[in-house]
Amino acid sequence: MTAQASARPERRRSPRVMADEASRGQLKATIPVTIRNLSADGLLMELRSPLRPGMTYDLEARFPRETFAAVVRVTRCRTAGYAEDSRGGRCLLFHAGVEFVTLSPAQSLSLARVLGSGKGAGEGAPATLQRG
Repeated sequence: MTAQASARPERRRSPRVMADEASRGQLKATIPVTIRNLSADGLLMELRSPLRPGMTYDLEARFPRETFAAVVRVTRCRTAGYAEDSRGGRCLLFHAGVEFVTLSPAQSLSLARVLGSGKGAGEGAPATLQRG
């Protein structure tokens, strides 16, 4: 990383934490995603199909100690590399950044538990989510 790149100001509204390796989800109940990182405002997910920025989707995410559901809006999507497919070939992977559209108080509490900052985080909940 160059000195100029590291001096760039942070553009995110809230800090991101890395997601646990087991953090998965689905968009529209049919598109599987892997959650890579998340914050109070949104998350980064990896999937095998591109998403168009501006589109909204129902997301159900499963974290080790919590299930979280919300409507998300795609802010960006770009290619992220390749993965092995079930037939011995490779498939293209995409990283999509999404923001939460509107969170109810119950959804906000659930997200706070996932982030480890809520009062209901419970004993043994991580302070931050770590990637294996």
